[in-house]
Amino acid sequence: MMDIVLITHHFPPRYNAGGEQYAYRVARGLARMGHAISVVCVESISRGTLTPRSEFEIYEGLPVHRLFFDLEQAPDSFEWSYHNPKLGQWIRRFLADTRPDIVHVNSGYLLGGAVPQAAHDLGIPTVLTLHDYWYLCPMMSLLRQDGRICHEPVPPERCAWCWLSQRRRYGVLDRYAGGRLGDGFVALSRLGAATRLFEGTPLISRMAERRAYLFDVFQNIDRVLSPSWFLIKKMDQYGFDAERIIHLPFGLSQNIAKVNRLRERDTAMPLRIGYLGQIALHKGVHLLVKAFRRLSGAPDGRRLVLHGRLPEGTPYSKRLRRMAGGDEAITFAGPYPNERVGQVLSELDVVVVPSIWYENRPTVIIEAFAHGVPVVAARLGGMAELIDDGRNGLLFDPGDADSLRAQLQRLLDEPDLLARLRRGIPPVPTPEEEMLTLVSLYEDLL
Repeated sequence: MMDIVLITHHFPPRYNAGGEQYAYRVARGLARMGHAISVVCVESISRGTLTPRSEFEIYEGLPVHRLFFDLEQAPDSFEWSYHNPKLGQWIRRFLADTRPDIVHVNSGYLLGGAVPQAAHDLGIPTVLTLHDYWYLCPMMSLLRQDGRICHEPVPPERCAWCWLSQRRRYGVLDRYAGGRLGDGFVALSRLGAATRLFEGTPLISRMAERRAYLFDVFQNIDRVLSPSWFLIKKMDQYGFDAERIIHLPFGLSQNIAKVNRLRERDTAMPLRIGYLGQIALHKGVHLLVKAFRRLSGAPDGRRLVLHGRLPEGTPYSKRLRRMAGGDEAITFAGPYPNERVGQVLSELDVVVVPSIWYENRPTVIIEAFAHGVPVVAARLGGMAELIDDGRNGLLFDPGDADSLRAQLQRLLDEPDLLARLRRGIPPVPTPEEEMLTLVSLYEDLL
């Protein structure tokens, strides 16, 4: 049996997004197999001092060290976003004291390069699981502030502008100009003329430093895992060694037969359309609301249920409320505990994933498939990798509400389509299969 330290950006119960649930499943799976597992996670970046403070607890049988520190006090917020020396020092002391057989790092967000580097410096074999594009993009998503995607590798000038346009005075103007202000910044920067107009020139060189530093950190990691082929392709496009990245899709328990018996749809009943997840601009929820309200046919023939926390009072939440227009067929159902995901899915006929960014391997698609629910998703990134259009779900053009409306309309107009899609859902990998592969990878490093 092995002694493993899992270091993750966040961990339940306070955080329950896909990356956090992955960390939880891995920790529980390793513990069930008899391995000694310890979890280290970032609990807060706005409490305490720059030096991490640890609170220890046993969470559902797992030893968890929760770290608290205050990044607002960082002398250089940009550099500390990818290289936090105080966190690296804490991790180094912890690993020197515990001497695990394996360190498994979950994502780069909040952890930065100092965490895997500390394990490497101590000679401890290190595994990294990628969940997003953090090693490539300071914004993590390859999605610009103006809503456009970086489909191809971009120069540091573009990354510098994205960072600058988080500030309202730049971001609002750029969105109003349709991204042309950012395009101008990039062009002027390459001509050496941006210094007088913007404060971005020093940041450009620092973006290049970020890339070089993380590239070196990546080279020192023993095994890199990706849940999707799409993410591996992106890493390769940016010059990272794709041959060092192992495709390991995560597994979920499956209950298709049981759920299908519960959910044979009566076509006289409304079509139940659902969204599960974070309600935010990059998730494209506005596209779904817009498409839903454009559907033709009897208004009582469909229902839209939006599951997720709606941050009231924000511009985006106000926008969604306005778009919904008081339509009684649209329900803002709020968040749900993860253990209720099966019940939530059993009350839906189809799940929509309308994201406008390159999702990697969305947990919600795997959860839907594991419970026998077809998915309508954007033809983009890891979403398109999972959906066999017309077989287990439907794809629509990214960012296009009319294209999404057309696919949802098919579900209303073609009575047998939903049943055909349900029959086409493939088995998803089981947690047991995933854990056996993961442990084998660990053992190869010892």
